[in-house]
Formats: sequence, structure tokens, C-alpha cells
Amino acid sequence: MPKPTNQLAAALAVLLVLSGCKLIDQRTFAPAPAASSTGAAARIETRTPLMTVVPGTKLATYEALLRAAVREAQARDPTVSFDVISVVPGTGTLAQQIKAAEADRPAAMDVAQALIAAGVTDQRVNLGARPDPSAHSPDVRVYVR
Repeated sequence: MPKPTNQLAAALAVLLVLSGCKLIDQRTFAPAPAASSTGAAARIETRTPLMTVVPGTKLATYEALLRAAVREAQARDPTVSFDVISVVPGTGTLAQQIKAAEADRPAAMDVAQALIAAGVTDQRVNLGARPDPSAHSPDVRVYVR
């Protein structure tokens, strides 16, 4: 039977060896990304819009083009969804940007209704609004998702 001091020394040696080890977990293989300091620049849309509609444009002006674009997109992927985004200039205060987005909402709703009339189910049409520092005037952009 080993002496208790030998067991204590062995346990202490194991603890010392293990104290220098690092447990392997999800962070080992997929560490969290570094925080971005760019702020709003990181949220700039990188997708190319399927179409851009200037508020006030009559439906008859873009309806045929929209229907053709919807048919083409659905031919490629029958489960395609569309994002209809009111884009306002990213200048001024937040209150001014919100006011501009609210003023642009009827135009975005008209485009969304045109998509539904073109055969897209309403569950596949998503409405949104966002500022864009590169925009000079409000518009409505349709993106394929």
C-alpha cells in the first residue's frame, strides 16, 4: 500500500500538469469573429437589386419588366423570395431618416402588391427600410433572396 504522501504528491503533480491545459470546445475551432469598428459601413447592402423603382413611378411603367423578372427568378428557383426595401439617403438625423422611410412606404407597398399580382405569394415578399450613405434620393429596391 503506497504511503499517503506519495498519493498526495502524485495528485499534486497531475493538477500541476492539467493546470497548463486548455479545454477544447467550440471556441477552439470556430472562434468568435472580432468586433467590427466600422459601424454603419458593415451594414451596407452588397446585393445587386433586381430592379429599382423611383417613388412616384406609375405601375404601368415597370409592371411588364417586373412580371418578366419574377417569371425568370421563379424559373430558376420556385421557392424564391423577394425583399422590397425602401432605401433613403443615410444623411441627416435618425429622425429624418425614419421620416423619409415612412414617406417612401406607400411606394414600397405598391411594388410589393405588384409582385403579388405577378404571382409571388405574400409569404415570399418581405418589406423593409434602410438608410444608404451612397443614396442621393429615396427609392425602392427589389432584391431576390
